Amino acid sequence: MTGRAELLLSHAPVFQGAEAADLDPLAALAVFRTLVRGEHLFREGDAVDTVYLVSSGSVRVYRLARGGTRDLTLHVEGPRQLVAGVAAFQSRAEAPASAVALQTPTEVLCLPADRVRERVYGTPALARAVITYFARRQAELLARVEGLVFSELGERLAAYLLEHATEPHLLPTNSELAALLGTVPELVSRKLGEFYRLNLIHLERRRVRVLDLAELARLARGNREG
Repeated sequence: MTGRAELLLSHAPVFQGAEAADLDPLAALAVFRTLVRGEHLFREGDAVDTVYLVSSGSVRVYRLARGGTRDLTLHVEGPRQLVAGVAAFQSRAEAPASAVALQTPTEVLCLPADRVRERVYGTPALARAVITYFARRQAELLARVEGLVFSELGERLAAYLLEHATEPHLLPTNSELAALLGTVPELVSRKLGEFYRLNLIHLERRRVRVLDLAELARLARGNREG
């Protein structure tokens, strides 16, 4: 199991650039947990005592609106991605959002948050990697907020598909995608169908594969020609 943990940690963007020797003590603490679709990893307000890294499958991070009748998807995290990781670096923090598995099975690597903090704070290479990762995620979040306000649905959907273009990806439901993209399920379904007919993607049983990276990139920029 330690070998699997070492491999996952070494390929995780949050630890990019760290040496294997820096990660070995964390790998020794790792425990894997398997979830089924709809099972919660944690809920908003839970005490944060664990760092979670997706090994396989995907996890949706969301917040409930006032009254609990609607929710907003903040992130969909796939393999090698940290799940709501910022809170794990705050002492006695509470989860700022909820996280639920989107696939069966979804496997996550679990590490004790206090030990991770201790290791990162005491290892310059790990500290640099984590700071760089959180800075990049902050920029991505700001770009997403800007996209929700100023861009068209086609641009937002194209950008989402590009994030998962390296390998076939199991899409969330249209309702979950709509919450992520700031729209309604009917429009998501219509736009996915359009991308399929234009041969930009292959879509079968919610599994999507990007066929035309260049055209999707142009759409994501809101520019078909440039």
